[in-house]
Amino acid sequence: MAFLRRLSIRSQLLILAVSTVLVILIIVYHTYSTMSAMVTRNHEEYVQQTVTEIKKNVTSNKDVLFRLMQTISYNADVQSYLIEQNAITRFEMFKKLNVLISNQRELKDGILDIVISGDNGFSVDINGGSPYAADLKKLLPGKVNAYYAGMQQFGTLYGSATGLVFATTISYVQQGESFNQKLGTLFFIVDPKALVGEKEYDSKQTNTQIYLLDRSNKIITSNTSSMTGEQGPELETQSAEGGNQNVLWQGKQYVSQTILLPDMDARIVSVAPKDELLRDLLVLRRQELIILAVGLLILAIPFTMIMNNILRPLKKMIFFMTSVSREDNLKFSKRISLKGYMEISTMADEFNSMLDEIERLSHKLLETNTRLYGTELERQKSELAFLRSQINPHFLYNTLEVITGIAAVEKQDKIKKMTRSLSSIFRYSIKGTDEVELGQEIQMIKSYVQIQQIRFADRFTVHYSFTDEALRHSVPKMILQPLVENAVYHGIETTLKPCRLEIEGFVEDSGTLIIDIKDDGVGIEAERLEEIRMMLSQPRSSFDDPKGWQSIGLVNVNNRIRLMFGEEYGMRIDSTNGEGTHIRLRIGQRRDNINVQSIDRG
Repeated sequence: MAFLRRLSIRSQLLILAVSTVLVILIIVYHTYSTMSAMVTRNHEEYVQQTVTEIKKNVTSNKDVLFRLMQTISYNADVQSYLIEQNAITRFEMFKKLNVLISNQRELKDGILDIVISGDNGFSVDINGGSPYAADLKKLLPGKVNAYYAGMQQFGTLYGSATGLVFATTISYVQQGESFNQKLGTLFFIVDPKALVGEKEYDSKQTNTQIYLLDRSNKIITSNTSSMTGEQGPELETQSAEGGNQNVLWQGKQYVSQTILLPDMDARIVSVAPKDELLRDLLVLRRQELIILAVGLLILAIPFTMIMNNILRPLKKMIFFMTSVSREDNLKFSKRISLKGYMEISTMADEFNSMLDEIERLSHKLLETNTRLYGTELERQKSELAFLRSQINPHFLYNTLEVITGIAAVEKQDKIKKMTRSLSSIFRYSIKGTDEVELGQEIQMIKSYVQIQQIRFADRFTVHYSFTDEALRHSVPKMILQPLVENAVYHGIETTLKPCRLEIEGFVEDSGTLIIDIKDDGVGIEAERLEEIRMMLSQPRSSFDDPKGWQSIGLVNVNNRIRLMFGEEYGMRIDSTNGEGTHIRLRIGQRRDNINVQSIDRG
């Protein structure tokens, strides 16, 4: 089986076709052999029955002859005639004998002549066979009893040139000195056909020849045109099959059966030509082979079509898969359309679906890589902008610490608070990772707001409201400072009324962090608000805003959130001119491995 699995489908289909043809041929051969054996067996049974019937008739007729011969040979008048010396008495007895043997002859058809030949030189016959008695006696081995002496030519005496001779020795049966003394011989000359009977045995259908042969292989009778007395067939035995023998005769093969007749030292031989015996089967076999050849030619058409329907789509599929594998891994624009059997169509559809999925995943991967690259680029831009806008942060941080110390010595509390808050902002900005907990970001915002409250002489108050879950949520570093700065400089600074700044946060059931930054300052004009919203909705790209002092910070924050968490997250801004501004941030989850730090809610 492993060998077959390594072969191509075409080779396997061809092996299947050849195997099918071989099986059909084996079936045809087996059928022919079985029918041949059946025909041979039926012929054997038929011939066996015919020959058995012939044997039965021969035996029966011979028994009749034997009884008649006994009746005559043991007759007292016959024995008296053979020992009588008086010529007158013998003449009277001769007439009686003629009547006796004539009557006995009438009891069995086919008896040509009955001859009583005495050893005293006297004889009696019916149809003049006495002159042949001397020659007939030469055929006898001695004393005999219903002995088949052979065939003898009688010319035209009996209308048939050849007759069968049966002989019985006549012995004296009366008590006395002559008891059991041989007196003469009784001869029955019989027509050969009378020995078999009047029934004809026709075997023309298979040309079966049946011969009754004597001990000298001469034909006694047959169903052929051969004459009685001719030499019988000389058969050369080749092999035996059951009761049959395969013999060679006259250069042809025959099937022969032989039954012996011991009483006559004769035999019955049947001979049938083997080709004639199986003639109808040979015709049938030839017709079957022709039908098989025509059937195979007819079947070759759908077989070839089916094989092509299987192989052509498979070759096309393999070629398409090879061509796809040679292309750019990110380009799967081609699709295959196969018209064939159901399985190959299903396989093509599944392969196309796989290509669609690969293409979708490739685009998604490309988008993810683009977003990550954009995030990294934005981070690098932020770092570059920070470096450009800052003198050495460590120098500034150390300087602020010195100023804080001097303010403490001089008892300048405001200066001390401002410098300490500014120092905290610098320390927060130059240390740590790109992501922090919201609680850490709020601590930095509180330092920034404290500076602004001192600067604006407490013109605004700040309210913080965050849930514990929100404070543990991870956010991008420095994400709130631009928004609080925007609220202070553009919403609160431009008005002289006391204002309120609210910074709140909570986590939705879906895990999304919501941060609200509200102020009740001057707000934003409707036209300008629409421009800002338009810039926030545009794809991440560089843009030219003549009023960038108000919008660039908002756009950058929005872009950072969308790049890190996806397009469904970001910023929404609402504002009413003269009443204030509300900014809402939606931030997704990134990781939960940042340590929780407690903060002062304020």
